[in-house]
Amino acid sequence: MLLKPHSRIKVIEGAKNNLPDAEALKGAVAIQELAEGLTADDLLLVLISGGGSALLPAPIPPILLEEKEKLTKLLASRGAAIQELNIVRKTLSVLKGGGLAQLAHPARVVSLILSDVIGDPLDIIASGPTAPSSHSVQDCLQILTKYNLLHSLPKSVEMVLSSSPTKPTAPENYSHVSNIILGSNRLALEEARRQAEGLGYAALVLSAAVQGEVGRVATLYCQGHPAPAPQASTVPDSSSHTRVLR
Repeated sequence: MLLKPHSRIKVIEGAKNNLPDAEALKGAVAIQELAEGLTADDLLLVLISGGGSALLPAPIPPILLEEKEKLTKLLASRGAAIQELNIVRKTLSVLKGGGLAQLAHPARVVSLILSDVIGDPLDIIASGPTAPSSHSVQDCLQILTKYNLLHSLPKSVEMVLSSSPTKPTAPENYSHVSNIILGSNRLALEEARRQAEGLGYAALVLSAAVQGEVGRVATLYCQGHPAPAPQASTVPDSSSHTRVLR
């Protein structure tokens, strides 16, 4: 960004190679402090896209950033899907899983979202800083068990997980939040189809739910085999306002 001298806009770059780092943590701390100082007269405008999980790292103390990053890398190396990665991330985060929205209360919160997750689950895109989490600590534990990591966790992670409530608690109020999906895979496919038809082509969207390694998926389509189906994910049923702009 090219800012004018004395601009009120502050730019903090971080998360090189889509991994949380010290600069991303610095940005997350600044965002947390800003949110905590808001009042009912304020409006918090949040712009969310893919990569948001790495750009907004705020591990629950005493978890260190390096410990959380190592755990995320281990999950990814063992084949964890983005849904599973972000369920673990938000369970161990101050700002994810709706934490940012709750810190900003009673200010009005408007989130403009570019989705990079199939199905557009608000609490999975960038680990859902402004959306209530539809997952519990038990979901996190199941994922860690699935990838054989439950018994090799850092002591800090064990402490946070053991102190987290295992039973559902009263839902928090998200009536001050509006989550608006500006762009997604489905919307992009629909627009591409309309543009192609406008040029005289007969266009068909094969699927908006394909995921996997692109070379393998393309080969399967060319051979006439069905592509891999996405893993199941839950879209939160919440009191927050959600809209899709076309």
